[in-house]
Order: sequence, then C-alpha cells, then structure tokens
Amino acid sequence: MKRCDCLIIGGGIIGLTLAREWLRRYPKSRTVVLEKEVTSVAHGTGRNSGVVHSGIYYAEGSLRAQLCVSGARKMLDYVDAHELWSDRCGKLLVPPSESSLDSMEILLKRGLANGVEIHRITGQEALELEPRVNTQFDQALYVPITSVVNPKQVAESVRRDVVNLGATIHYQTPATAIDARRGTVQTRKGTFEAGTVINAAGLFADRVAEQAGLTTQYSFQPFKGKYWKHKDPDFSMQRLVYPVPDLNLPFLGVHSAHNQQGEVYFGPSSTPVIGRENYQGLDGVTLRDGLSLTASLIGKFLKNTNGLRTLSMREMKLMRLQGVCRELSKIITGVEAQNLERSLVKVGIRSQIFDAKTQHLVNDFVVVPDERVIHILNAISPAFTASFAFAEYILDTLEQ
Repeated sequence: MKRCDCLIIGGGIIGLTLAREWLRRYPKSRTVVLEKEVTSVAHGTGRNSGVVHSGIYYAEGSLRAQLCVSGARKMLDYVDAHELWSDRCGKLLVPPSESSLDSMEILLKRGLANGVEIHRITGQEALELEPRVNTQFDQALYVPITSVVNPKQVAESVRRDVVNLGATIHYQTPATAIDARRGTVQTRKGTFEAGTVINAAGLFADRVAEQAGLTTQYSFQPFKGKYWKHKDPDFSMQRLVYPVPDLNLPFLGVHSAHNQQGEVYFGPSSTPVIGRENYQGLDGVTLRDGLSLTASLIGKFLKNTNGLRTLSMREMKLMRLQGVCRELSKIITGVEAQNLERSLVKVGIRSQIFDAKTQHLVNDFVVVPDERVIHILNAISPAFTASFAFAEYILDTLEQ
C-alpha cells in the first residue's frame, strides 16, 4: 500500500492546477497524480483553442461565471509571470442575423453583471479593430480581456511547477478500482491510499465516479469540435471574431481562432458523437459507449432536447466547405471555400453531461463530494480558462 495525502486522477490542466494549488497550501504533503495517457495534453488540455474567455456568456451567479472571470485574470497573470506566449487581442461578437440582436443585449447585461469590461460599438469602430469583420447590422460587442495562449505551453509549465513542488506524476497509469470510503485507488503500479482523492478525469470522470460507487442522475454526452484551417500563411486577423450565439443552443457557433504560429482557424463544429475519444471515423468508439450513446442521441433528437435536432440540422450544413463559408460570411468577409482545409490536428471532444431529472444538458460545472473522493463531473468550457480559479475553489470547499 502506497500512502499519500492527496491523489488526483487525471493529469490534464484541471488535475495539474489542483496538484499545484494543493502543494502551495500544503508544501510538505505527499501528492500523487495519475494520468492514463503518456502526456498531459493528449485530450482536452492539448486540443482546446487556447482562448482565455472573459465570462460574458454565463448566467450571473453561476459557478462558470465566477470561476471564468477570476480564472481569466489568474491565467493571464500566470502566463506573464512565467514569460509564456499570449496574444491580448480582444474579441468582437457580431450579430449574424436580426434575431440575434436581442441575444446581444442579454450578453451585454450578463457581461456587465459578471464584472467583465464589455463595450457596445458601432460597425465602423468594429472595422477599425478588425478590418475583416462583417458589419451588416452596424454594431458589435467588444471584450478587451479575451486573449489567446498556447495551451500545451501552459500545461507543460504547470507540470514542471507540480514536479518541482514535490508531486509524483504517474503517466500511463489509469485507476482500475476505487474505494471511496477508504480512499484507496488500485492501479497497475500498485494500490494507493489517500486522505483525499480528486476525480479530475475529464472525458472519463463519470467512469471513475462509477468505479468509486457514485450514483447520480447524470449521464455522459460527448460532442466533437472540428476546425478548418486557412491555407494562406499570410492570412491574419487582428481580433477574435465570434457570432452572437443562439442562446437556445448550448454552443457558441463557428468563429475565428489563431495560435502562436499565426495560423488562422475557423470552427468548431458541435457534432454529437458516440465515443469519448472519437476524433476520426470510428476511432475511440467502444461497444458499450457506441450502444448507449446512440440510443441516448436518438431519444434526444426525437424530443429536440436542448435544441439537439435544431443543432444537428445546423451541423449538417457544416459537412461541406461551402456551408462553413456561408456561416462565416455572416460575421467575417473574404473567406472562400478554396481558402480552407479540414484540420486533422485541431479536433477535440467536449466533456458534457446530461441531467436525467431536468432533461437538459448541464451548462455549469458540477462537483460532487462522496466520502474521501471529490468528483469533478462537468468540467466543460471554459474549464481551461478557469483552471487556476477552479483549483482554488475545490480546495476552499474542501477546507470548509
């Protein structure tokens, strides 16, 4: 039996920032991180857009709003302190249709209520910030704090912090059995006993919770996000440009993104999938997930749960480059189908849960304590942005 004070299952950005915060508070404690992959960036941490979100989308008082707003500041402070790359470009939200003007007003009020600097600007002001923006409705929202960082670079820096603070990270070491009452976790490298176990397993958080004997009303419902890359290396954008989203749907719509190398992408799609790691074709689809998720999707589609049928119809338009360009043309000018190619690298799976009681996708972070284990069941976007604040929140809750 290997004993430790804190054992974290999952070595992505949430698990790493939790380990870092734990050791900052308890510097002499024995801390262990288990990660089933060979690196910390195989899934969501390494595949997200790197956008540091502001917190304008989320309902006032929600955990997402609180942790996104404080997390954005902490993320940018960390990047500055460690001299990591960032682009403080800001974001424009552009109404893609007349019906989205009401949603724009809601987002303005949410942003101000959440303490985010946000401005309503004219079409001409938007063009001065980003010449490629479509100003058909002569107005936009501008959020200066929204930035872009290199998520793999951030994760590697935090990983080094964690190791330097004294933690042990075991890669290629999934948890195989968990006793929540005793705080024991079995792995192929032996059994660990911990005073506190934190389930930060992302796409597999529900499976880890199941291993620990936790029963909830939640089920897993993954969505795949695909991006299209602009083929011209000289094509650039000064700001991030997003549509004002349809607030009846759970996703933000096709928008621009860019990385440290200056490559410009457009996306993501929001395609329901039947595998936790279903990045291409049928890769990552197991028989168990394939059957259960297919049955679940059919039921949600027929009931149009969370606008899933509406979303699916929109997604079908994105199967062809012309459809992608039609969506983009509502907010950005000058992007044609011949300019784009499907990115085989920039594709990720959104870790999302469904609540059987409310019959809705859960649009907030969900944390469930049980005996010696704390389960982070719904670390959805903006979990990367919120990660440093999320770690503080989890440990503050534990101390209380």
